[in-house]
Amino acid sequence: MKIAVIKPDYGVTGGFESLLDHLCSHLGAQGHLTTNLTVPGRQTPRPIWGQVDASAHWFKHPEFFNYLGMTHDVRLLELDEYDLVLSTQPPSYLAPHKRILALFYHQARIFYELSEPFIQSGLVAGDLHRQASQFVHQVDLAHVKGVTHWLAGSQECADRISHSWPETTSVSLLDAPPLTTAPDSPSRWNAAGPMLCVSRQEWPKRTELALGAAHLLRSDTRTELIGEGGRLNSLGRLDRQFCGATEQEIDQEASLASMTATVPKPSRRRDLIGHRLARGLRSGPQSPVSFLGAVSDHQRDEAYRRASVVVAPAFREDYGLTALEAMVWHRPVVVCSDGGGLVELVHKTGAGLVVEPTAQSIAEGVRRIRHSPDLASELIERAKEVAGTYTWERAYAQLDEALRRV
Repeated sequence: MKIAVIKPDYGVTGGFESLLDHLCSHLGAQGHLTTNLTVPGRQTPRPIWGQVDASAHWFKHPEFFNYLGMTHDVRLLELDEYDLVLSTQPPSYLAPHKRILALFYHQARIFYELSEPFIQSGLVAGDLHRQASQFVHQVDLAHVKGVTHWLAGSQECADRISHSWPETTSVSLLDAPPLTTAPDSPSRWNAAGPMLCVSRQEWPKRTELALGAAHLLRSDTRTELIGEGGRLNSLGRLDRQFCGATEQEIDQEASLASMTATVPKPSRRRDLIGHRLARGLRSGPQSPVSFLGAVSDHQRDEAYRRASVVVAPAFREDYGLTALEAMVWHRPVVVCSDGGGLVELVHKTGAGLVVEPTAQSIAEGVRRIRHSPDLASELIERAKEVAGTYTWERAYAQLDEALRRV
């Protein structure tokens, strides 16, 4: 078959892009001809659907108009020559074609289940965003019925489909394997190793909770944070603030910062203490955190090897790739109870702990694992089973079955 693979182009390459490359390579090996079609993921202000005033109002809610711009471009794609469309990120599943297989991890979440948290974060005015969300729902609903079958990346993702579009019934799961490759026998677990968090520094990944836990654990261990993003500078400021804070302040401010648009402003006293500590001008607790930023695959794998515990604090995560990668390195994980696909993965494997979404609870979970050899051994033994369960052969078979249902 001739298959059009439609994807918004955001100019970045991450885990999803790597997964898509693997799936397309398999389709090619099966004799299908795939063609990549993209629409700009970062739209510029312009008229949309003949609305000459769209560009004039774009600045009032850029996320809304960006989504409408992408939808406009997707709907204009010429797809008659293709036997099937494989859609990917939103809104590519709104493409004009009679046979669409939607590889689905999320819809435009800030207009759906993250709508109220997005408002509470301070990133947008409430009434404006609620009106925008209602309009997005109408646009999606008008075209989403064109999807023949949904291939959801987790049960969390499948539940989003049924909640957003209740009439949808043709859904199956894709259990993608980890993208990291661990040796058959990873190095032995070291209780003295650092706590590790691998994440994009964006909302709502909630790396602030891991940062707070790191400061609550500073007498026990160091912490390594991997990843870049728009909140990295804010995390650096919060790190300095935590150096001069009490445990109660750390726990409270980490929770507040994790779901708000900006890092809360500290008292002048603690802000000065944090800056002086960072510059080495005052004796006292230094930061226990190493910000490693963007790293190579080898450097990431070395961080997994060093780690004693991997923390994944994201809110309503699609899948939980970081936790899966930690498990193939035989490292226990700590996730939060509202972590979506992360919780699903821990429940399936038994290779981690689920805690409340606070810095204090994460720190307590890490302590439990590090200071309880029997618990650590039990979690590691369960992690060892993961590599044999989540394989590319299994994922390819799930993709092939989904194709047969389109």
